[in-house]
Amino acid sequence: MAGGMTSIYIGVSGVQSAQIALNTTTHNLSNVYTPGYTRQLSFTSDRNYNNIGYGALEKKQVGLGVQSSVTSRVRDLLLDKSYRTEYGRQGFYEAQSEVIEEIETIMGETESVGFREALDNLWSAFNEMSKTPDNIVSRSELVMYAEAFMSRAQAVYTELTDYQKNLDTKILATMNRVNELGDLINDVNLKIAGIEAGVENANDLRDKRDNYLDELSNLVKISYTEQTNGYVSVMAEGVPFVTDGGVYHMETRQLDGDEGSMYLSCVWPYLDDQEVFLLEQEINTNNKNDIGMLKGYLLGRGDYRADYTDVPEVKDYDVTTDEGLNDYLAAVKKYNGAIGNSSVAQAQALFDKLVNGVVTTINDIFSPITAQVPEGVTTYTDAAGNTYEASKVKILDRDVSTGDDGELPPQELFSRKYTDRYIEVTGDDGNTYYVYNEKNSFDKESLYTISNMDMNQVIREDYSKLPFRTPEGDNDLQKGADLVETWNEQKMTLDPGNMAKLTFKEYYRQMVYTLGNKGSLYNSIATSQKQATDQIDEARTVITGVSSEEELTNMIKFQGAYNASSRYVTAVAEMLQYIIDRLGS
Repeated sequence: MAGGMTSIYIGVSGVQSAQIALNTTTHNLSNVYTPGYTRQLSFTSDRNYNNIGYGALEKKQVGLGVQSSVTSRVRDLLLDKSYRTEYGRQGFYEAQSEVIEEIETIMGETESVGFREALDNLWSAFNEMSKTPDNIVSRSELVMYAEAFMSRAQAVYTELTDYQKNLDTKILATMNRVNELGDLINDVNLKIAGIEAGVENANDLRDKRDNYLDELSNLVKISYTEQTNGYVSVMAEGVPFVTDGGVYHMETRQLDGDEGSMYLSCVWPYLDDQEVFLLEQEINTNNKNDIGMLKGYLLGRGDYRADYTDVPEVKDYDVTTDEGLNDYLAAVKKYNGAIGNSSVAQAQALFDKLVNGVVTTINDIFSPITAQVPEGVTTYTDAAGNTYEASKVKILDRDVSTGDDGELPPQELFSRKYTDRYIEVTGDDGNTYYVYNEKNSFDKESLYTISNMDMNQVIREDYSKLPFRTPEGDNDLQKGADLVETWNEQKMTLDPGNMAKLTFKEYYRQMVYTLGNKGSLYNSIATSQKQATDQIDEARTVITGVSSEEELTNMIKFQGAYNASSRYVTAVAEMLQYIIDRLGS
């Protein structure tokens, strides 16, 4: 009878194992189209054997049947790691490509209907002025096209700045999603650890966690390890993010106030507001730091609004000395890190440099500045009693053309906001001079940047103030020729990476080409990364995906095993019943 009962137990174990396998197969079939679902397999193993005696050479044992040892997911951990690395790189370059695409939209719009045309029209106006400087039509056209040039320049720069601000919204939303995913992973971790503390595997929860890890890898650079209790710890950008102690959220701070920036930086509050990303480092695949959409947006935006002063010029340094050369190289390094890495900031700086070059060149022809000290003069004194050392300031040249009224100093075409071009002073020789004014009415250094310049209101209201009248009262044809010629002078360089001498038009074309080339590169890398990611995901799907044909085949197989085990149990039960009936009689 003991052997008979054991036989029933063996049959029942077969029924149970087949039923579990059927349930697993049915679960697979019901999730054929569930995104991120991983195919599951049930494995069986022998139950323990009962020892019923000992022979001369071996134990005498009776088997107790089979058992479903584990229902596990079919997944390749190496493919998961590879996918998440490539997916993170894809996110980084997609963000960078998106930023460049927006810049190209801004620059492309102005190139097709405005800014390049504004450059051409301004040159044409100077060309006409060189022929007939006293003609009212030529003068009005010059003022009109100068205003159009300034308006277009300010529109472009404003759009770049507005987009830079708008990127803060994307950065904040992306960072919030990173924190949310950390919370979701932590929540699933706790559920998995609780369920797997028993005998069951939390496979569906593990699928959910893997989906969260996939998405998180697209946003930030991560690494992760699974502990023995099933809990996954996650590092984000090299520091603990999800741990068994909870989630360390990122937050935002305004860290670049010294640069006049109100833009957001991502920090770790639990690490004394340490910045999450080191954006000044060289970004490339070899350094393994070109990963994550959040970093891509931050890098594309830049830390502050840039202008022409952020682009180092060799002429501003005495590179013939070690100190001067080191200062220049330090400035280039800062530019490459803070501006060259940022698409928006680079576009702002290079565009502002072009407009500054055009404006200062024109103004210096209209109202020339000289550092030459008049003979016998050592100091200047203004109306308020302030004195200036003659050797340390620049003055406006007095032997130049003026407006029709003959008043000195001549008017500039473009002015700085809240800043007069000059301060009227008296030299210690008793003559009147005009010191070039470095500061605005707020006593701060005033620069010819796009955000700080406008048309000269005096010329806007009275075209006769245009300085095309020589001291002798003749038309200044040479000034018109100088203005035309300055358009053909190759005197501008793009940045430290491109030192070729360029005209204004060549500079603009090179600037647009440089940004466009960068955009093409980012888009090409993003496309290649997507192809690589898709290929890896397809390889994962071959392993993890559910094949309805295969599962239906398994269902037939397990159904057959279930039926066979059931018939076996029935046969043993009938046999036992027969024995009981006969013995009982």
